[in-house]
Amino acid sequence: TTPTTPTTPTAPAPEMVKDSLGRLVEKPQYGGIFRQGFSTDPLYFDDYYGQGHYCPTLHYTNEDLLGADWAKGPTGSGDASYVHFMVPSPDVRRGVLAESFEMPDPDTFIYHIRKGVHFHNKPPTNGREMNADDVAFSLNRLWESPQSYQSQTCPFESNLVSITAPDKWTVVVKCQPGKAGLVYELTSGYAKTVPREAVEAYGTLRDWKNSVGTGPFMLTDYVSASSCTFERNPNYWGKDPLHPENQLPYVDTIKRMIITDASTMRAALRTSKIDWVENVDWEGALELTQTNPELKYLAYATASPPGIFWRNDSKPFNDIKVRRALAMAIDREALINDYYGGKAENFQWPINPIPEFRDMFVPIEQLPEAAREQFEYNPDKASQLLAEAGYPNGFKTNVICYSAQVELLSIVKAYWENIGVDLEIAPKEYGAYVSMGWNKTYDQIYFSSFSTSLVFRFYRLGMWDKAQNWSMVDDPKITDTYWKVVENYFNDSERRRLTKEISPYILEQCYAIQLPGQYYYNFWQPWVKSYSGERQVGYVLYNAGIWVWIDQNLKNKLTQ
Repeated sequence: TTPTTPTTPTAPAPEMVKDSLGRLVEKPQYGGIFRQGFSTDPLYFDDYYGQGHYCPTLHYTNEDLLGADWAKGPTGSGDASYVHFMVPSPDVRRGVLAESFEMPDPDTFIYHIRKGVHFHNKPPTNGREMNADDVAFSLNRLWESPQSYQSQTCPFESNLVSITAPDKWTVVVKCQPGKAGLVYELTSGYAKTVPREAVEAYGTLRDWKNSVGTGPFMLTDYVSASSCTFERNPNYWGKDPLHPENQLPYVDTIKRMIITDASTMRAALRTSKIDWVENVDWEGALELTQTNPELKYLAYATASPPGIFWRNDSKPFNDIKVRRALAMAIDREALINDYYGGKAENFQWPINPIPEFRDMFVPIEQLPEAAREQFEYNPDKASQLLAEAGYPNGFKTNVICYSAQVELLSIVKAYWENIGVDLEIAPKEYGAYVSMGWNKTYDQIYFSSFSTSLVFRFYRLGMWDKAQNWSMVDDPKITDTYWKVVENYFNDSERRRLTKEISPYILEQCYAIQLPGQYYYNFWQPWVKSYSGERQVGYVLYNAGIWVWIDQNLKNKLTQ
């Protein structure tokens, strides 16, 4: 007989449907396992003990009062990026455990609790319906106990008056005068709801086995330094906003794989052992795009670009001419091309050019000259400004950093040498470095990073967090604007106007130097569908796995 040539199986043509935006898209499928790659273990399984960033399992198992609308992100309308850590703006906000809220006065929230939400069908709740008492209990637990993380960072008596549930479906939060914005943020991302009987039955929720919530997944297994396993909650209340007829979640299982080595992580992605990984640096991304061109990816500039923070309260940096000279002495374009392989963003602070802030962002070319020229390489003018400031031969200075920052600072040192400034790089052990920053025990420069996604907090300018005012800024004009922004926290158009208006002035003062922020990449397999690179959908809510689905036919075809 004549041998036949084996044929490669073909995946059936996908069924197409219209989503809520009227687009023709593939019909989501249920089932499958979504394997995510992460580099660190959970530090906590209960946000009573630590910040929500370090309680990653809670993002799948428990829920907040408010969140963000998936349909407004990249997979939907594109109004939000859902990559950076930030409070959702009112136009993309959605109710989660609270269907809605109102403010009868500037210091009071009335949350209307969603009906039909059930705790996981496991002891001790056994699937009972969640209500306002659960929310009030959870909020009071987090802020009344002196042992809780939240009460230590946001003391009850300084920020709150009371948290009560006057009926089964209403929670009333009364704030101290002027603290409503802070309380709103904390109850929108740092306060997951847990059932009272679980706390009473176990005494603590520190153990992963005591996990119980209302979320789309249930934590069913945890192996330290290996994996967390989540199984689909079959009685989850949530629907897909792009396909409102579909109950979430789509996947049966999420495996959170713990892989500490970056090269091992990339190898796992290349060989289809994992489906998704975040925060790949530009060199790792270059490798993956060359070896596995079928992978999907999203590139985004870090929200924490490196920054040079000099003490504006002492010589020589109390002179604006010195500050501007040092800014102009750095060739940013060369730094981007040579150090970051062209994969970096030059200008991100104080307004980050992402969809959420595009109406506030002023491009470099539209800035006043005094602000614009700081981003232009001009060593001749830099030398002239130093001479005018009384330093014709330059001066000596020093910078506190830690070991991982030395390489980049060495480039800055070389640029400054060209204008006569001798920079001593003084790396410290990381704990000592952090302590010096918080206690302001450095005498010249502190090297750290900007925070570019929390624009209304005026981070690094001594407003929201004075401990991170590393440049020792004390500017009445900025202070006055900040408090106006705080007063208009719930008047989004006004606080955006105020923030945009002050931004060129902040840049003109050159209180610190922002260096280019490198690009990072989220990669995912082509069979991960209804996904566009989202990382954080809400405030402290790293949970994009809720909405994705796995194209099992395509996966089988590509992995055979």
